[in-house]
Amino acid sequence: MKEEDALWIYLDLRKYEGKLYLNYRDLTQELEKALNTIPDKLRKLLNGVKGVNVMGLEVKLKWGRGKVEVSDLLERLSEIGEREGKRAIIVLDESQELRKLKGYNLLYPLAYAYDNLKVSLVFTGSEVGMVYRFLKLNDAGSPLFGRAFVNVTVPPFPRDKAIEFLRRGFEEVGVRVKDDELEDAYSNLGGIPGWLTYYGFNYLQERDHRKALDKTISLGVSLIMEEFRNFLSIRRGAESRYYAIMRVCVKGCRWSDVKRAIEAKEGVEIDDKRLSELLQNLTDASFLIKENDEYKPADIMISKAFESPINMGSY
Repeated sequence: MKEEDALWIYLDLRKYEGKLYLNYRDLTQELEKALNTIPDKLRKLLNGVKGVNVMGLEVKLKWGRGKVEVSDLLERLSEIGEREGKRAIIVLDESQELRKLKGYNLLYPLAYAYDNLKVSLVFTGSEVGMVYRFLKLNDAGSPLFGRAFVNVTVPPFPRDKAIEFLRRGFEEVGVRVKDDELEDAYSNLGGIPGWLTYYGFNYLQERDHRKALDKTISLGVSLIMEEFRNFLSIRRGAESRYYAIMRVCVKGCRWSDVKRAIEAKEGVEIDDKRLSELLQNLTDASFLIKENDEYKPADIMISKAFESPINMGSY
C-alpha cells in the first residue's frame, strides 16, 4: 500500500475474531471508518450516493432505513479513481471474518465491481481456507464463481533466510548476537517473521537470549490459544473433539490415528464424514496443515501450544 499510488480503502476486520456473527451495521461501520481515511477532497465526492452523508469532512453511512448500498459506494469509488487517474483498491484484511456476515450477501456487490468497475479487490487472511470458504470461488452457485484471481502465499522463512532476517535486524540497531543463539531462536520459533520480530524486540529489552526466547514463546502460545478459543466459539459442542485432534496431531498424525483416539476417548464410533469435516475445519483455520496423508501443526509455535498440559485443561 505504501509503494503504489492508488485510492486505497482498507478495512481491518480483526476486531471481529471473537464475534459469533456480523450484521450489515458492522460492515457499514468498517466502511465508514475506512472512507474517513481517504483525502478530504475525495471524501466530498461521495456526496450524492444514497445512504451517504458528508458532514464537514466526516463521512457517515446509513445502515438502517435508507441504507447505503455497497455496490453504489464501489461505483462512486471507481468514478473517483478514474477522475484522479488512480485505481481504487479495496483491501479486506482478515477477510475470513466476513463469512460470519448475516442477512446480507456481500459477494453480489463484489462480483458487480469485478465485472463492471475499475476497482481491484484484495483479500488477506491468516486462515486461508476460511477466506476461500467466504469467497466460494469454486462454488458454481457463487457470484464470484469462475472469476480469475491471483493467489499470493507468504510461507514461513526457511532456516537460512530466518537467521539472516534476525542477523540483519540486529545489525540495524548495532547489536551483535551469537550465531548459536540465532540458530536456537529459529529452532524454537520457526520461520514466521512475526515471532522472529518479537524475539528481536524482546532481546533488545532483556539483552539475554534465554529470557527473550522464553518471553516470546510465552506470548506466542497465549496468542495461539486465544485464537483457538475464538475458533471454538462458533463450534459449540465439538470443543473436546477439536482439542483431542490437536493433541493427537501435535507431532503429526494420520486420519486413522485421529479416529482411533476420539473413539477411544468417547467410547462410541465417530462418523467418517464428520471426522473429515473436523480435520478440514482445523486445516482451513491454519491450525493444521496436510502434507501427503499426514496432518501436523502449521508451525512450531502451534505445536508448543498444544504440547502443554496446562493449555489442554480438562480436555
